[in-house]
Amino acid sequence: MIKKILKIQTIGLVLLAVNIEAKAQVNCANLKGCDKKICNLEKDIGIAKKMENNSRVEGLEISLEKVKKYCTDDNLIKEVEDEIDDKHKDLKEHTKDYEEALKENRPEKIEKYKAKIAEDNQEILQLEDELKALK
Repeated sequence: MIKKILKIQTIGLVLLAVNIEAKAQVNCANLKGCDKKICNLEKDIGIAKKMENNSRVEGLEISLEKVKKYCTDDNLIKEVEDEIDDKHKDLKEHTKDYEEALKENRPEKIEKYKAKIAEDNQEILQLEDELKALK
């Protein structure tokens, strides 16, 4: 009888923890900018505490303090815009290398740069989505 009660209590606690975790994820997903960063760090701190990973907790708490002190949505927007510019430069360079590989008829290089161009384009799209979410 006692074993059944303990089993039920344990299952209840696990379900409660999962529910809290899910709510934390949903709440963070609804935020944007610095608020989202803070929420995600707080969530990660909670997970690290559950796992008794004290060094990770310390590092995350330092990060959280810095984000709370220095983060602004304008800075985040600027960072993402800079990343997009960098990716466009990478894309331009990879396109140039691809065209050179085509001229030299080097199939292995052609495939390599095709893949890099596709990856650059995908990352640019993701960064543009992130930028839209910040604005």
